[in-house]
Amino acid sequence: MANTAELTEQTETNPRQEQEVVFDEGFNPISMVTIVKKNGRYVAVASTDLKINDIAEKAGFVLTPYRTNEPDKRAKLIASIMPVYPCSCEQCKIMGPNIVIPSGNILFIQFSKKPNLHVEFDSNNALIYARAITQIKAGDELFVDYTHLYPQDEVAQENMFMEPPINANL
Repeated sequence: MANTAELTEQTETNPRQEQEVVFDEGFNPISMVTIVKKNGRYVAVASTDLKINDIAEKAGFVLTPYRTNEPDKRAKLIASIMPVYPCSCEQCKIMGPNIVIPSGNILFIQFSKKPNLHVEFDSNNALIYARAITQIKAGDELFVDYTHLYPQDEVAQENMFMEPPINANL
């Protein structure tokens, strides 16, 4: 075992050095998505065949301080390109839900009223999932209907989460 003088010397030369290695279970992203350029824009396509309920993308997310109905023009711009955190609390009914910044390839999944993916949130772990709702072949473009992210009542809100959030306003 190292004495105090040796530990002090190690700390001074490398202050971030741990005395023992610590391993925690980490976040394992899943991506069955490839980004390609199509008609001058970048879009998400399936990198493999997906069956119904398969995860196409699993990524982390953070909430912005902006809400979709804020008069701030930046909020309107961000809300036009980012998904929103579904919520029907009294504050969100007035100011709109928080805007989400997802990691991964979710931003490249295009909007459609005939989607082949569905978005789900795991608020306890700050994860967002895009699951197949139809059979998808490798190379098919991926689409999601974001309109369900604006629920109008508590039941619709709770259906968005794998586990309903304890505090929807995080």
